[in-house]
Amino acid sequence: MALIRKQGASAPKELGLFWPMQTSEGMTVTVYIYASTLQAFDPDALGPVGLLKRHRALLESIASEKYDREGAAGAMLLHITDKDLRAAQGSDAMADDIK
Repeated sequence: MALIRKQGASAPKELGLFWPMQTSEGMTVTVYIYASTLQAFDPDALGPVGLLKRHRALLESIASEKYDREGAAGAMLLHITDKDLRAAQGSDAMADDIK
């Protein structure tokens, strides 16, 4: 039996990459980033999962700092945005200038 498009179905949603992190109090926070955000940050042809693996340490550092500043949304979700990535990239460049 073949699949056919369902009439009135919503458009495909953007791919998000999700992974759990834990607070010092033992609560789990689900961190996520949209694939397009990660691919805009690093245009290498690895694909979203490969880019997540490559930049995992940076993303976890960004998530930790963002959680300290803002906490998590009601469902314990923490969204890393392109603004967060640009801010981290800028602070890295400033740290390199200081050295």
